[in-house]
Amino acid sequence: MRWEGSVAVITGASRGIGKAVALAAAQRGAQVGLISRSQDELDAVLKEAGGRGAVSIADVGRRDDIERALLELEGALGPIDILVNNAGIGAYTAFADEDVETFERLMRVNYLGTIYAMKAVLPGMLARGRGHIVNVASIAGRIGAPFEAAYSGSKFAVVGLSEAVAIEVGTKGVGISLVNPGPVETDFFETRGVPYARSTPKQVSAERVARDVIKAVEKNKLETYVPKWLGAAAISRLVMPPIYRAGTTRTFRKELGAK
Repeated sequence: MRWEGSVAVITGASRGIGKAVALAAAQRGAQVGLISRSQDELDAVLKEAGGRGAVSIADVGRRDDIERALLELEGALGPIDILVNNAGIGAYTAFADEDVETFERLMRVNYLGTIYAMKAVLPGMLARGRGHIVNVASIAGRIGAPFEAAYSGSKFAVVGLSEAVAIEVGTKGVGISLVNPGPVETDFFETRGVPYARSTPKQVSAERVARDVIKAVEKNKLETYVPKWLGAAAISRLVMPPIYRAGTTRTFRKELGAK
């Protein structure tokens, strides 16, 4: 897929990674459809993108909302060529102390929100024999993150969904990509209520993640880690589980109350 001349819809487009992807896509000649819950912020992003597109307000965790928004954008811009599922929320609490409602909310937004959007655009892509969907997951969707069980569970679900659908539609002209960032310099951590306080892995910029989203579509890459070395960390969990578990326990020794 080429971004130039395409209609690209981005969820969670009002700030952070979504905003960076929207601006990069518009710079490459795409018409951008921007979705989030904030009208003012979306309008500002669209203006920064040179007005190349349209906006629609929606909560991705509500099926009727996201389906309506996608229909509005398709009516304004034309058939959707590229979908970037970026909207997501986090939480940071020990599993034993976390409310069940938090798990339900994160699954509804991070996982079901991805499904709702994919189900809405995929039939048209398959009928046209072209299209691309990028699901922004997380390294926490490949490596279970202690104290982020709700978030990790939702992102593991996105990873499994993406891998399965990629095989199903790959021979029909539709690409599926996973982009798995580590910590990113956005307000994600502030919104979840616990700031990021670790020295490793270091935070990367939203613009760096956006560049990899752009490349994932252009090169039809199934999976990308940001930064790349996180891919090796994910592999080490599979091939050396005892060493991985011991290392992670040491890393979280303070939070675990271990001696």
